[in-house]
Amino acid sequence: MSNGFASIEDIKAANRALGHSWFDNGTTAYHGSRIESEVIDGFYFVESSFSVAGDDSSGRIYRAVAASPNGELLYLGGSQDQYATADEALTRIHAVTGNRS
Repeated sequence: MSNGFASIEDIKAANRALGHSWFDNGTTAYHGSRIESEVIDGFYFVESSFSVAGDDSSGRIYRAVAASPNGELLYLGGSQDQYATADEALTRIHAVTGNRS
């Protein structure tokens, strides 16, 4: 079992090694994606993006993201699981991990 990732850069490298495009410049620009936290418990982080992909005037939404040990990423609760603030997404991660720090 993996102990997790030490940094967002480590997650990015693992995700790219799988051939995935989560962090590619075109993907992040279109979605307006930003990393909003450090790595939490080795596998989780908070991300924000445009509420409407491709529309930078649409406001921002926040999501709790989980990384598998091999670097595959998914939103906790699926793609419709979104929050109005980074703190709300962080609370979702804490609910999964049981860690409040």
